[in-house]
Amino acid sequence: MSAVRNTNSRKKLTFALFVSNRTTFAQEIVEEAIAEVSAALKKNGIGCLKAFPVADEKEGLLYAEFLEKNRGKFDGVVAVFPNFGDEGSTFTALRDARVPILFQAYPDELDRMSMRFRRDAFCGKISAVNLFRQTGIPCTVFPPHTVAPSSAAFDRNLKDFSAVCRIVKGMKRVRCGSIGARCTPFKTVRFDETALEQYGISNEAFDLSEVFRRVRELKSTDKTVKELCEQFRSYAAWPRGSEEALKRTAGFTKVILDMIDDYGLDLITLRCWTEIEQEFRFSPCAVLSFLNNKGIAANCEVDTVNALAMRMLSLAADAPSACLDWNNNFGDNENACILFHCGPTAGCLMQKKGRIVDHPMFARVMGKGNGFGCNEGRMKPGVFTCAGGYTRQGKLSFFLDNGRFLEEQLPADFFGCGGIAEFDHLQEKMVSLLRYGFPHHVSLSYGDHYEVVREAVESYLRYDLVRLGAEKR
Repeated sequence: MSAVRNTNSRKKLTFALFVSNRTTFAQEIVEEAIAEVSAALKKNGIGCLKAFPVADEKEGLLYAEFLEKNRGKFDGVVAVFPNFGDEGSTFTALRDARVPILFQAYPDELDRMSMRFRRDAFCGKISAVNLFRQTGIPCTVFPPHTVAPSSAAFDRNLKDFSAVCRIVKGMKRVRCGSIGARCTPFKTVRFDETALEQYGISNEAFDLSEVFRRVRELKSTDKTVKELCEQFRSYAAWPRGSEEALKRTAGFTKVILDMIDDYGLDLITLRCWTEIEQEFRFSPCAVLSFLNNKGIAANCEVDTVNALAMRMLSLAADAPSACLDWNNNFGDNENACILFHCGPTAGCLMQKKGRIVDHPMFARVMGKGNGFGCNEGRMKPGVFTCAGGYTRQGKLSFFLDNGRFLEEQLPADFFGCGGIAEFDHLQEKMVSLLRYGFPHHVSLSYGDHYEVVREAVESYLRYDLVRLGAEKR
């Protein structure tokens, strides 16, 4: 295990290019389409598997063979319609793609509408997508209905489709690590492992005793622990008197990273209190914050379903996510509330470098000096996409919404990491959250990713998506 591990650097996406052709339309534009869409993919940093135009069933079967031979080399398919195309052979070619498919249709030009030049892709795209919908094969469409590959609109389509592909790929065969039993009082975060398995999600459960044993077996001369100590010193501001807690934090982090590697985990959740504080005299908030900053979704209180929401939102943003509490009202502003957690938030999501403090809750019940590790800060202002989830009656369900962190600041004595979040119709949404029985946690990532997450969830992953009250979508 390397102490410099960073999972934020993601593998470049590659799309298979598919071109549907109807030979009764102009043919010189077909090869042009291959070149133009290939150039658009390259411009957007996306790899491209080129193939041949498909106009009939024989060519459709050949393209299906092409995809099968290249299985694992592409993350999605861009299905291009330079002219009307052929819906039957498109279906034959792509029905077993098993990755997201984006349909793109070329626009006609008003001064080129004679039979020599017109495309009719506007209509052909409808016909092809209709066939996929009839048969339940998922596919993706974005506005505008017709779009030129050289346009900014197509760049946006590719950016959004890339996010969909990251989510779909990243949420398949996810391996969660629940480290420690659920915190005894927190029945709100209970979940059904067998329900998750129905969606290809596995949960590996570990007793804290394994973590404790690994920590005790660490040698004082361990090179990785020393490297992690230096990383933590740079990552957050540690106060005087916390040097021993910093070393214990680094050792604990090495153990968690080793377990992630040993068991092939994609995310972790942690029983964060009070055994760790009693045994090692530090708070693991900084450990989780550090992991999140590296792009490894990690939350406290063993909330596995919201860790899945974190991973989903992180994949959408291609950046770290956070899991916070729905924590306080904000004065008389009925559309604002305070979202907060003790300190597991990624440093890159904070307004400035975090400050490590002695966790005041543990200081109150265990005495001072037993809880260094709370990473205090304030959430950056800006729009975010949020989600929360549960398992119930064999189904995995999430809500999805947008909010924004305000410039307005929390009181100076408000501990932990939080921000003032504003939502449209918050009171109606809180009623929905309570009626459905969602937990007190909410996961989020910065940026508006609502539509790409909805597309990935509804079209491909097939999780249950709950619509909140007064949600205008």
